[in-house]
Amino acid sequence: MELFSEYVPEGWTRRGLEDAGYTGFRRFSALRESRPPTDPGIYVLLRESSAAPVFLEQSLATKRESFTIDAALLEREWVPDAQVVYIGLAVAGKNHDGIHRRLKQYRRTGQGTADNHSGGVWVFQLADAMDLTVCWRSEPGLSDEFVEGLEHHLIADFTARHGKLPFANRVP
Repeated sequence: MELFSEYVPEGWTRRGLEDAGYTGFRRFSALRESRPPTDPGIYVLLRESSAAPVFLEQSLATKRESFTIDAALLEREWVPDAQVVYIGLAVAGKNHDGIHRRLKQYRRTGQGTADNHSGGVWVFQLADAMDLTVCWRSEPGLSDEFVEGLEHHLIADFTARHGKLPFANRVP
């Protein structure tokens, strides 16, 4: 769709995302010290290592419920040769704290101190989960409907190119 074309990278790599206007590019573990934007938008997690993934027996994302998935399933769903492991959305929210709020929820879920971000939790069974890179593309005034449509479009584009969903874009 032309409506979303400027947000779609030519390649689902760090370079492709940079060229498409995504910014941030911080280690997931450094999110607490940084302040992502409060605007609505899209965020993407990348695993820039070319080493084979190592899956933990127990997910780091565990507070009241365990998000642990069988390692054999995780191995089957892994997307070889793809840097992008998750595409997420952040609407403005009632406090207009968009991406900042959503990434805080995601980070806290992965640290086991919250469980209010059930999407993308498969990344927290990666041994190098906290070394993942997170980037975003946000703009003030994006409607919730636009952001939701954009996320669906980006996931569909990734899937068309790689033959399967981004690794963590599923609800366990």
